Amino acid sequence: MSFIRKIKNGKYIYLAEVENKWVNGKVVQKHIRYVGREINGKRIFSGSAEEIEVTGVKIWAPLIVLDKLAKQINLSELLGDYGDYLLSMVYAHCLEPKSLNRMEDWFARTDLHNILSIREVSEEKLYNALDSIDEKNLSVMQKKIFRSVTDTYNLQPKGYFFDVTNVYFYGTECSIAKKGHNKEGSYNPQVQIGLAVTKEEGIPIFHKTFEGNIFDARTLQDFLVEFHDLNVEDVTIVWDRGVTSEMNISDAKKAGFEVICGLAIKQDVQRFVDKILRKKEEFMQLKNRVRLKNTILYCIQKKYNYGSVKGQLVLCFNEEKARINKEKRIDQINKAKLLLQQKKPISEGIKKFFRDDFIIDENAIRDAQQYDGYSVIFSTKKLPVEEIVKPYFEKDKVEKAFRSMKSILGLKPIKHWLEERVKSHIFICYLSYLLISLLETKLQKTDISAITALDKLTTAYKVCLRNKKIKNDFEKIVTLSKEQEKIMKAVDKNILKPSV
Repeated sequence: MSFIRKIKNGKYIYLAEVENKWVNGKVVQKHIRYVGREINGKRIFSGSAEEIEVTGVKIWAPLIVLDKLAKQINLSELLGDYGDYLLSMVYAHCLEPKSLNRMEDWFARTDLHNILSIREVSEEKLYNALDSIDEKNLSVMQKKIFRSVTDTYNLQPKGYFFDVTNVYFYGTECSIAKKGHNKEGSYNPQVQIGLAVTKEEGIPIFHKTFEGNIFDARTLQDFLVEFHDLNVEDVTIVWDRGVTSEMNISDAKKAGFEVICGLAIKQDVQRFVDKILRKKEEFMQLKNRVRLKNTILYCIQKKYNYGSVKGQLVLCFNEEKARINKEKRIDQINKAKLLLQQKKPISEGIKKFFRDDFIIDENAIRDAQQYDGYSVIFSTKKLPVEEIVKPYFEKDKVEKAFRSMKSILGLKPIKHWLEERVKSHIFICYLSYLLISLLETKLQKTDISAITALDKLTTAYKVCLRNKKIKNDFEKIVTLSKEQEKIMKAVDKNILKPSV
C-alpha cells in the first residue's frame, strides 16, 4: 500500500508517494514519485505531467485499529446479520458518538466502506440493526463474545469486579425507565446497568440492563446465572457494599465463588467495629500498615459471621481520607447554612446536621465523623490481609468502565424510548468499551492509553485524489509518525504489512 511522505529539502517540504516493500525479510521504502509540496502547513498536490487535486480526506487509522481488534474476536459474525451495521455504531461511539440521524454523514467521512462489508449506512438500516437485538439473542451474543475474548486473549481471571450504575433517561415513556435515587443525588427516570469486568485486565465480560428502581443488591442474581451458564468457577467476585446482602453472599458461595465485598457500618457490623475501636491503640500499629500504591492503610483482620456466612472481616483506616471527608462535610454544612439564611432549600443528605431551628447540630456532626476514613471488607475466604484489601480497592476498574461509557462513549443521556432499543444502545456502548479495553491491553507495554492512542491516530488519514488530466480517482495514506506506527503495530505487528 502506497502512502504520502513528507521530505524536507532546505526550507521546502515536498510530498512524495512511497511504498513499503518486503526485501529479504525487511521493509524497504520505495520512492514512486513526487506529488506536491506542503506550504504553511497546507498540502498542495500537483505533478509535472499531470495535475492532482484533493477531493476528500477520510478517517482511516483509528478505524483500522478498531476493526482489527473486532476481527481478532470475530465480532461482526458473532453479532449476526447486521454485524457490520452494529460495528459502524460501535466504532462511532469509540471516536465521535453520533445520534443515528447523523451517522450517514459521519460514515461518508470515513473509510468504512472499504473496511466493512457495507457501502453506506442509513438511519433506517441502523434502526433495523438495533431492532435485530432482542433480550434472548443479546444474551446468546454476549456469551459467545465472552468465550471468543477469553480464548483469543487467553484470559484466566482469578476474579471479577461487579458493580451497578444508573443512567438518566431522556423522556418518560420507556417501560424500564423508573424513578430512582441516582449517583448525583436526584430522583429522576433512569435505567440501571450491571457490569462485570476481569480483575486483572479490566475487560468487560458481562452486562445487563435493569429497571431504574431496582436495588443494586437485587442485580447480582442475573450475574450469577450468566456465570453459571458460562461455566465460570473457582474465582473470586469483588463488589461494593451497595450490592452486599446475606443472600447474595450465600448464593455466590453456593454457586462456587468466593466473595470479597464491602459492608456498611451499621447494626451488627457497627457493634463489631466499635468493639475493635475500643482498643484503637492496638489497631494503629506499624504491623497493621498496608501500602496500596501511594496510600497507607491501617488494617486489622478478625473472624466474622455475616449472618449465616462464615468469613473474615477486615477493618481499614485511611487517615488522609478521614481528613478529606471531614473537610468536605464542614464545607457542605457551611454552604447549607448560608442557603438557609437566604431561605433557600438544601439537600436532604445535609439536613440531618441542622436542628429544627436551623442551628447546626454538633452531636450529629460527631456521629458522622466517628467513621470517617474507615472501610469494612468481608471475605468468605481466609487470606492474608493484603490479598483481601488490594482487590477490594482495585474495584475502581469497573467504576472506570462506567465513567468511560458515560463521559467518552456516549452512553448518556439515553434518547431512545422503546425498551429493546434502550437495551441495544447500552449494548453498543458496552461493545465500544470492550474494544477500548482490548486496545488498552494491547498497549500495556507502552505509555499510551487507549483513548489517547485513538486520538493520536485521527491525523493518520486517507487522502482522496483526482488526476484531472485523465479523470482518474485514487487514494493515498499519509505518512505515519513513529508513534502512530508504534500504536498500530502494538495491535497487530503485521497491520501495516503491504499486501502481496
